[in-house]
Amino acid sequence: MRSLILVLIGLFVGAACALIAMSALRQGTAYPNGVMAVMSAHMQGLGANVKQNRCASTDLLPHLQTLRHLSNDLEPAFLPTQDDERFVQHATVLRASLDAALATPPADCAAAGVALDRIQNGCQACHRDFKG
Repeated sequence: MRSLILVLIGLFVGAACALIAMSALRQGTAYPNGVMAVMSAHMQGLGANVKQNRCASTDLLPHLQTLRHLSNDLEPAFLPTQDDERFVQHATVLRASLDAALATPPADCAAAGVALDRIQNGCQACHRDFKG
């Protein structure tokens, strides 16, 4: 009787551990979520600066620079899509719009709004094709 109870407990613990492991494997790593979370925070920061009429280069450049650096991590963060031409193209367009904004930083909020729209369009195109 004691052996039967120990076998049942072992089976229960083994099944619970297997479910936990399967759940962890299904979730993947936090890397892609982290990249997107930080990019989202900086996009919101840019949007808030434009809405608050804080469009000096000292307000905008830190967000733009961080977004540009993070854009280099898009392909590695989303490994299954790194060979997908559409994904690579979207990432390239996003980097180009960020490079353009950094090469000639917006001089006023109108120009910052245009730059922000270009960056958002790059993000939305990729999300439209891959997130939904």
